[in-house]
Amino acid sequence: MTTSRPEPLTCETALERLDTAWLDPLPEEPVGADLLAAREHLQECSACWTKREERRAADQRIAEVMQSVPIPTGLREQLLAQTEVDASRVQVSDARRVVHDRRAWSISVAAMLLVSFAGGSWLWQTLQPRRVSMQLLCDQTPLTPVDLTKVADYSKLPPLPATWSRVKGLREPEPPCWFTLPKTRDAAGWFIFELKTGRAPAIRGVLLVVRQANVSDPPAELIARPSWSGYTQRGGKPVSVAGWSERGVVYLCFVPGEPDALERVLRATAPTSA
Repeated sequence: MTTSRPEPLTCETALERLDTAWLDPLPEEPVGADLLAAREHLQECSACWTKREERRAADQRIAEVMQSVPIPTGLREQLLAQTEVDASRVQVSDARRVVHDRRAWSISVAAMLLVSFAGGSWLWQTLQPRRVSMQLLCDQTPLTPVDLTKVADYSKLPPLPATWSRVKGLREPEPPCWFTLPKTRDAAGWFIFELKTGRAPAIRGVLLVVRQANVSDPPAELIARPSWSGYTQRGGKPVSVAGWSERGVVYLCFVPGEPDALERVLRATAPTSA
């Protein structure tokens, strides 16, 4: 009588059996003849060896993610309860179902943790004050107080440039306003000013006062000259803009017309961080 030799394992069957030892085998999982046969197949089949290593690497990444992401107390209790339920199923399920339950449950938990972590990170980023660029401020700062709120408490305004309080002929013809920065909830101080020098007509402009922390690319603090300049239009007419930083505050000075009038304002006020 001839003893029949077991048929060679297919790659699919071998990999399924090897998956029962996913990462580290559970204590109650015996190493039987089927698993030994699958391991022998693995030694002879390079394709299965490659797939097995890819799966182990993916499982290891999942394990690392699950260990690195903090689990809220309520979720931790739910996961432990689910683990007990899955353990009870082991007694009534075949090996293939156990493998799929373990892998699917682990991947689902990792995905849930990643979504939770990403959602929390997104929420945290959303709650942080958004910073805006100098160019965006240049393009969107209004030059008239239409729809702007008058300032009721001057103590909440960022300070004016140090030199502006000492310039003769410089005045504020209207109360300051609040201007809400684009895409943010923070408000900047918005001032209309007039500068009268000699017999020339008074120069009228707008000074925007923004805390430096709200600006993504604040200009450098220089001793004598603004370190940022721009050029925009309002109603098809040119507006010259100059900006500088001073003691944690960014200032943008808007003067309608070509740069000559703006240059006169800058010479008179001499923006400085000193």
